[in-house]
Amino acid sequence: MKINEKKLDLRVARTHKLLITAFRDLLSEQGKLFSNITINEICDKAMVHRTTFYKHFEDKFALLSATLTWVLQDYLQMSIEDRLRQPLQSLSRFMLENLLEPIVQNQKNDKGFTDFFKNYIGDISRRDFLELKRRGKPFSPPIELLAEYHSGVISLLVTWWIYHLEEDVTAGQMDEYYYQMVNEKIMLD
Repeated sequence: MKINEKKLDLRVARTHKLLITAFRDLLSEQGKLFSNITINEICDKAMVHRTTFYKHFEDKFALLSATLTWVLQDYLQMSIEDRLRQPLQSLSRFMLENLLEPIVQNQKNDKGFTDFFKNYIGDISRRDFLELKRRGKPFSPPIELLAEYHSGVISLLVTWWIYHLEEDVTAGQMDEYYYQMVNEKIMLD
């Protein structure tokens, strides 16, 4: 690698970090809704020119995806089995210890954000189920249906949990609720 390429990579990484950090802070700011945050606000907070923003991200949805990936980087590096076996406990290690909780707490009433978050979790689920299928695990329902169902349940539980933080419901209890709800006997017994 040439020295100029290394400098360029560092500048790109620095710009991404500035934009992601600024956006994360805006998303966490009380009363700031994702749908109302503008590219200009993000750029002003990051001290980055608007044209620079568009050199790195197509729109604020692309930046939101990068922000969630950055916030959840440790979660995404966990084994698929751990993420699926204890979905809320594994997510809570990162949700409550970093900035995901304030973001989701502040954005819980913004339909644009909640729809995006559900789709983001759905993409993770889809990749996880496809990887398990590639490893030889048989699934009778279609992967798309599994991913849609799983992401819907997980995003619903995360949102419910954040609405009820003051009730001190543990991640273990949330996983118990998850398993009770995905068990067909709850409806049939």
